[in-house]
Amino acid sequence: MYRLQYWIVMIFRFILLLFPQKLRFKFAEFLGWLGYVAIKKRRETTLMNLKLAFPNKSAKEREEIALESYKIMLKAFLCSLWFKEYFKNKENVKTVNKEAFEKAYAKGKGVIVALMHMGNMEASVKAVDGYSLVTVAKKQRNPYIDDFITESRERDLNLTLLKKSKGTSKELIKRLNNQNIIALFSDHRDKGAIVDFFGESAKAPTGAVSLALKFDIPLLLVYNTFNEDNSCTVHVLDEIELVKTDSFKDDVINNTQNLIHKMEDVIKEYPEQWMWFHDRWNLYSKYSKLKKNK
Repeated sequence: MYRLQYWIVMIFRFILLLFPQKLRFKFAEFLGWLGYVAIKKRRETTLMNLKLAFPNKSAKEREEIALESYKIMLKAFLCSLWFKEYFKNKENVKTVNKEAFEKAYAKGKGVIVALMHMGNMEASVKAVDGYSLVTVAKKQRNPYIDDFITESRERDLNLTLLKKSKGTSKELIKRLNNQNIIALFSDHRDKGAIVDFFGESAKAPTGAVSLALKFDIPLLLVYNTFNEDNSCTVHVLDEIELVKTDSFKDDVINNTQNLIHKMEDVIKEYPEQWMWFHDRWNLYSKYSKLKKNK
């Protein structure tokens, strides 16, 4: 079964790459529209999240943001199938404020980068092109597809991809040195701290902040936005000043909250670029339980 799934994906990729890139992105937008219309659970999750984050926007405005977000996410997902070709054109990835990264790297301690699920998200790593980059991803259920994703990401994005597991933290620590950049997605729900996010309690991963605090490494927030011409822009924010006290546990929570607030500001500026169909606040799960109990 897994092998069949793999070959279906490979055939789909082969056919897709027969078409010009512009048409591929148009097809991705169509798939985004189709996914929004057809997958009720994800659509409801998306609209619940947007209502929580933007209660003052009209239902129509939130629906427009939701649909555009779907289109952008599908473009990002499909683009990963031809990253090598995409990156050949240097105009496809522009970086804003790269000097912030270079300034942090010059301290000789390495750099911790907090990433967001925005725009052509995986292309964000091009902000540190030419440096040794390590990141973490969830292992796919299908081992053949997982191998394909790992090999293509390491080859086309020039990085080391670790699989998320109980031993991931120890593996990351082993790779901490003045040469490596550690990049971790830090905006979705995961084990970690309870923070305020758009006025509602939510779980937030603390990996990036914990490593930066414990090993005194500069921490940067980097995010991506898709442009109308299908190029993308990588935004590098200035180094985040970490607050340190006598309590490491409190420092992790407080600095994670600060990071989440910065992400919230970014999402408010580019709401259509963020991945809204993730059940970030566990709203859909709570709603489903309430319906079952009635």
